Amino acid sequence: MTGDKPLELWLNTCPKAYSQLSVLAVDMLAAPASQAFIERLFSVCGMLSHGRRNRMEKSLEMRVRLKMNFNVLCKLDYEKTSVDRNA
Repeated sequence: MTGDKPLELWLNTCPKAYSQLSVLAVDMLAAPASQAFIERLFSVCGMLSHGRRNRMEKSLEMRVRLKMNFNVLCKLDYEKTSVDRNA
């Protein structure tokens, strides 16, 4: 069935039979395989929270999300402007 995709199994099939266990399984299976992303995230948090930046009114969480997704946001903006120009 979904032997090669255990996350799908826990998301689609098991929640009915094992509701509490499926929540734990989904959390464990969705965890990243390495710590590189988390270390990069902590590094960005450090850069955004020291010095004058810690007096900003926006939350650290929002600033980190914007910083970590900057490339995605630029790509979306580029696609939107190119669609607007072609219309």
